Amino acid sequence: MMRKFFAAAVVGAVALVGFAGIASASATIDLVWAGDGTQATLDSSGQTATMNVILTAGPNSSDGAGISVDYSAALGALTVTAFKSIQVAPLNVNLGTTTNDAVNGVIRNIVALCFGLNCLPAGQSYLMGTITFARTGATASGNKEIIPFVDTSSTDGVLDGFGSDISSTTTFNSAFVNVPEPGAISLLVMGLGGMLLAGRGRRS
Repeated sequence: MMRKFFAAAVVGAVALVGFAGIASASATIDLVWAGDGTQATLDSSGQTATMNVILTAGPNSSDGAGISVDYSAALGALTVTAFKSIQVAPLNVNLGTTTNDAVNGVIRNIVALCFGLNCLPAGQSYLMGTITFARTGATASGNKEIIPFVDTSSTDGVLDGFGSDISSTTTFNSAFVNVPEPGAISLLVMGLGGMLLAGRGRRS
């Protein structure tokens, strides 16, 4: 009985150590609308909003990351007008070329790495890159999710402070853009115009 208990305790300890090892390797990738938090609203054709791609290092620190961003859900409503990887210390190494696949709605290879081990301290957040979207004026509307992910066909991957890949233990947090219906916008403008004219008529 005692042997069984001891064996179970050993197995449990190994499992806990393994889980702790996975947890300590994790990092976080966030998509955040610059100036607007995690939600942006583009209510007129040509209006733009810039999205920041943020890496937060896990408990084991980080050597940087390379990710792609899927905006296919918003293809009918948004186009990409600008995108880039940030090459500012400590994230000052860019591998590959950042590209926009406008047909499939994917920004590929937003890569920002640093020289040396453990150069991104644990818990610190760093800007990896930016993407600027513009409303096209098309009919697609509603809340559209934009999703960061590791693209296995490119140089994507998330590294811990020892240069080891931790993509599988990384949390990827998406963002949303609200695209109102063009018809609703027109009705709102017409309604406000009518109220303004009515107010002027009462004054006269």
